[in-house]
Amino acid sequence: MNMKHIQHWLFAISALAAMSHAQAQGIKAPTSNLPAGKLSSELGASNGSGAATIDGIVAVVNTDIITRSELNRQVALIERQMSRRGAPLPDRIELRKQVLDRMVMDRAQLQKAEEVGIRIEEAQIEAAMARVADQNGLSLEDFLARLQEEGVSPARFREEVRSEITLGRLREREVEARIQVSDAEIQNYLAARTKGGAAANQPEVNWVQLLVKAPSDASGATLNQARTKVETIEKALKDGKTVEAIVQANPELAIDGTGQMGWSGFDAVPTLFTEFLSKAQLNAVQTIRSPNGFHVLKVLERRESGAALDNTPVTQTRARHILIRPGPDITEAEAKRRLNFALEQLQGGAATFDALAKRYSQDGSAAKGGDLGWLYPGDTVPEFEREMNQLGIGGVSPVFQSRFGFHIIQVVERRQQAASEERQRQAARQAIRASKSEESYQEWLRQLRDATFIEIRL
Repeated sequence: MNMKHIQHWLFAISALAAMSHAQAQGIKAPTSNLPAGKLSSELGASNGSGAATIDGIVAVVNTDIITRSELNRQVALIERQMSRRGAPLPDRIELRKQVLDRMVMDRAQLQKAEEVGIRIEEAQIEAAMARVADQNGLSLEDFLARLQEEGVSPARFREEVRSEITLGRLREREVEARIQVSDAEIQNYLAARTKGGAAANQPEVNWVQLLVKAPSDASGATLNQARTKVETIEKALKDGKTVEAIVQANPELAIDGTGQMGWSGFDAVPTLFTEFLSKAQLNAVQTIRSPNGFHVLKVLERRESGAALDNTPVTQTRARHILIRPGPDITEAEAKRRLNFALEQLQGGAATFDALAKRYSQDGSAAKGGDLGWLYPGDTVPEFEREMNQLGIGGVSPVFQSRFGFHIIQVVERRQQAASEERQRQAARQAIRASKSEESYQEWLRQLRDATFIEIRL
């Protein structure tokens, strides 16, 4: 598993379930042949006895509505979860606006998915639900019961899983599938990184990106609120507050779920950020404006380039690991306790690493005894790579934490070997796509929003 680049959508659903950042399924507005604007006015003026009118409408998204009770339920759920984690609660008015914005854009995307004919089979949903439960160390029945205690019904969770899979499929269809990487781009990328080339041995940066959304046409109070939030985030980052703590309190800021972008070459980051990331000192913070909002960036670490994309031998490590992710029924303390118990069994000779990984690990590599195969520099997230590089052959790490959860690693063997031509081209294609992906997705979301009739009634 490439833990930096190959993050299965199930991880996102698992994190969503663990943090209960679920959105309620919307109530469909009555079918109407009226234009969207007239439908909006009609709904707002209605004095009928329908549930939606009594409930109150906080947003209209094309011919869909979002009710006040849906918004209240979602906000209360997030506040309850944040309180349990000890995270400071944001201003409730601002939180309601952020949650509603997320619900509106999710609804717009789901409408688009329906329009283009994306359908998710029930068997896929069942398998995804079972996988999420398994990743949290529970049977599906126990996991659903635990969610029920958290205020999330099985039916609601099922629809959330359906929505998450649908949104992933939509992004693949509308964005990822349309990103073109030409042979010429690959050749140019490889030539630039070949030893002796113009950009050989260029450094890489481990960086953070948090996005405060603000459309390019935002003005007045909306723009002022965004700028105030940016100033708060900048100060927090400069004062040394961790990205995890900031995202925990403001999950809507996170890019790629965590805000931690990992190691990137400058040719693999959005061009808008290249100048800052290539020149800034360690711990430097800067905000950059784009059509999507304000991107708050921070440089964490620098190093020389990872795996050489030429015939230069590099150190490759074959490793295996055991991963336990804290979730609704597994606290951080319990995750560490289980891994420390596994370590005791391993060190005492009571069990092999292979057997322990199959028994305890919540990663896709569990069935293979935790085997991750041959890893190149830069293949894994920085915190994982640091621990792995400190180990000798056969060495086992203590329990440590990454953005994915808690791990223990065992190094099986190492070798010095040049990357194969196929590996070089694959890495080049992946880096080029990564540099285009988020920009393309955010631009697509902006265009979708512009093409969607949205009326906010908060």
